[in-house]
Amino acid sequence: MEKTPHFSPKNLAQRHESFAALYKNWALPLTKFLVKRMGGDQEAVEEVFSQTIVAAWKGFYTFEGKSQFFTWVCRIALNKMADYYRDQVNQRSTRVVPTLEMWANIKDPSLNPEEKAVLLELTQNVKECLKLLPKEKRQLLYLKFWQELTTAKIAKILGVSERAAEGKLYRAKLAFREVYSQSLVSSD
Repeated sequence: MEKTPHFSPKNLAQRHESFAALYKNWALPLTKFLVKRMGGDQEAVEEVFSQTIVAAWKGFYTFEGKSQFFTWVCRIALNKMADYYRDQVNQRSTRVVPTLEMWANIKDPSLNPEEKAVLLELTQNVKECLKLLPKEKRQLLYLKFWQELTTAKIAKILGVSERAAEGKLYRAKLAFREVYSQSLVSSD
């Protein structure tokens, strides 16, 4: 566990004044930075901005001046943005599987009991295979296939180029295909 340095009231006041002065200079540019990277989702920007401010304040004593302060804060913001989207994917993924299961239990007169059983088995198999993938690959598949986002939007969310996002998606699909194929072989 990281120790927090002890600050005297005088040091704390100086720290607060320094941070407040820096905040005045970079609050608007940081907001613009987040809006650009997050596609204008105001609620998400506000959440990530507030998390960034809290983290910057807590870690302000660690800033050593090896980079510009704004660069340091933007790195924190990128980390908080990744945390935010990871949390969103995790929250939503708990909703996806019940939806798949709901589809499997649809009272569709055109589906016979055998077809319903196959659909339920497929749903369970997909769910188990997704659990075996690394978190990043699950996130990519979720964004592409459940959120139906374009590669450009996924690239923006991840903060990478479109080409890099395409590569990551390709590898995520390959990984899922491999895990799914293995599950079919092992179930035979």
